[in-house]
Amino acid sequence: MHLRYISKAALIMFAGGDPWKINATLQSGRPAQISNLAKAFHDAGRSTGEAEAAFNLARGRFEQAWTHENDENPINGSAEVQRTTTSLRVQAAQLPKIGADLEKVAAALAEAQRSGRGEISTLEGALQDLDNQVGEAVELEKNPQLTASERQLLDHYIDGLEKHAIDDTKASVANLTRIRDQYSQQLHTSMDNLREQDSYDPPIQAFDGNVPESPSQDQRRHNQIEAFKQVFGREPSSAADWETAAALDSQTYDSKFNGAKSEIRVVRIRPVPGQGVVRVSQWIEQRDVTSSLTGNRDLGNNRGADQHFDPEDTKVTTYIDYENGLVILRQNPSVEETPTGAPGTVKVGTPKGSVTQLADGSVRIKYDAGNPFAPSITADTNGPFAGHTITVNGDLAFTPGPEGVHVNGTRTDYPSLEAYQDFPGGSTRTLLIDPAQSTSSVGPMFNLPFHHDVGPLGGRAFAPFDSGGWNLKYDVPAPLPATEFGPVTRAPSIPLLPSGVEVRPDRLLTGKLLRCLRSPAQHHSTPAPGAQQPGRHPLSSN
Repeated sequence: MHLRYISKAALIMFAGGDPWKINATLQSGRPAQISNLAKAFHDAGRSTGEAEAAFNLARGRFEQAWTHENDENPINGSAEVQRTTTSLRVQAAQLPKIGADLEKVAAALAEAQRSGRGEISTLEGALQDLDNQVGEAVELEKNPQLTASERQLLDHYIDGLEKHAIDDTKASVANLTRIRDQYSQQLHTSMDNLREQDSYDPPIQAFDGNVPESPSQDQRRHNQIEAFKQVFGREPSSAADWETAAALDSQTYDSKFNGAKSEIRVVRIRPVPGQGVVRVSQWIEQRDVTSSLTGNRDLGNNRGADQHFDPEDTKVTTYIDYENGLVILRQNPSVEETPTGAPGTVKVGTPKGSVTQLADGSVRIKYDAGNPFAPSITADTNGPFAGHTITVNGDLAFTPGPEGVHVNGTRTDYPSLEAYQDFPGGSTRTLLIDPAQSTSSVGPMFNLPFHHDVGPLGGRAFAPFDSGGWNLKYDVPAPLPATEFGPVTRAPSIPLLPSGVEVRPDRLLTGKLLRCLRSPAQHHSTPAPGAQQPGRHPLSSN
């Protein structure tokens, strides 16, 4: 699904729920792992006819529903059976019954996942069709020969399409909630039977897909309003306001974070009206990785590139709100994985960095965010890893122009990076998709110490920042002063422009620089597709 005119975030807001997130909780479950554990118990015991029939029935349901997805990181079934029979003194005759109950959980989860995928597929097909119809209407509105009544008819038509999209999303929220609740009831029944009748509590919390409900959308909206007011002294109103409010809200909502808050730092910049909001996510595509010298495993984000990513579903998030004049650097909590694969200890580090801005509105962001579980020496710039610290760090330049922002610079080879620009009119442009150099589970350890260029200019984009100032003592060019990131309660500001100088992004890209930006990129990242001109966006218009 690629929506150009209908905002997914606005749909979620007006529908009163997020069908994609509800489905994601279901899809995070691993029915194959639960089924493998069930089979281990079944095969290890002395089965009765009743237990055998129950197991085979549940196994058949599972095989019919399972689509062979998300089947990595299996539970060690034989080791768990041995632990159960020795430490819990469960008799061999009980093992097949445990297997049957576990297989029922696996079957119920696989069926719920199949239903969830079908519901989302139907919803996205309908929304894509509605978005295409909105686009056709927007094109018709550009006809200068339209009468006032014809324009009014088109507006009513677009309003109707909006309402249809919201109603479809509401219906999917209700359907997915019902699917999840039915599965949750089956899970609780089976788990109660295992605990009460067999005195066994299976280690499937990381695989059962039963993520607790997050705070209500109303509570999250309230938190975003308060976070925005803390910086700007007013409530959010425009689409840019709400996007920035979401990034400024330090409260996390995924249960794996156990309520821990993200660390957020900001710098005020000079606004560049019309450039909207640039959103940058650096995320780990794998479910879990070995990310420090300790050998412990941390949970990743378990997703691919997502134009509508949640600012908490990353490792490091950066926003440039050109409309309000603010740069946000956000580090989300890290979560260690327990031996059974469940979320464990939660810690959060504090990101560091600085911002520099040219008179034309270009912004240079230096950032550094370390894993809070890693030994401190791995992030010490003066220690044994000097020059190759094991942190997420980089130096990126964002240059606004008539068709949008261009991204250049250098960054670590890990993790993956995605960058998007949301225009005030509602359209979104992909600026950069830069995959991690490695998809291995040890990728952080062996790739974070190294860097590569991104964008057609790479590090050459820093030249205006490195010589934009003037050393009065020696009468020579000098680097522009950088402004360090600070807390939201005391947001530091970029220096004011000299009197008479204005920001004009329509005059930025000329001559040699424009030719460089149009040349093919000499790096492994995916270049941004052609810019989409801002269009009317009813669901997220200013």
